[in-house]
Amino acid sequence: MINDVYKGISAECKIVNPTAKVYRDNTPQNFTTPAFLVEQIEFSPARSINGKQRISVQFDLKYFPDGEAKDYLNKCRLMQEELSRHFHVLEGSFYVKDRSFKVTDDVLHFQFTVDYIEVLSASETPMQELETNTNMKED
Repeated sequence: MINDVYKGISAECKIVNPTAKVYRDNTPQNFTTPAFLVEQIEFSPARSINGKQRISVQFDLKYFPDGEAKDYLNKCRLMQEELSRHFHVLEGSFYVKDRSFKVTDDVLHFQFTVDYIEVLSASETPMQELETNTNMKED
């Protein structure tokens, strides 16, 4: 299910900036800008009833602008405004909460949390097969 969350994040990034590449968890050697880098900060599962599990995942979505270095801060602030208009509900009905933005070293950091419930499938049969004896003796 976490892969569905990543797909939803990628889809939102493509809406915000269709020309930017979206990378997951690490930057490749041929990293080009503009680009988004999605990093998972924290993964917190909690058991629930009926074989369900509530999961809370915190992300740091980094935006690396392109162009001249002197324009990076302004481009980060413009992207901040654009991202704030999106990222409410991700594709697949994943709700985004606890959104916050900051710019560090000319890179925009957009931190948010996604909560979802995962149903754990039982691999064992809850009941055993019952054998009955229908050979009854009459008196």
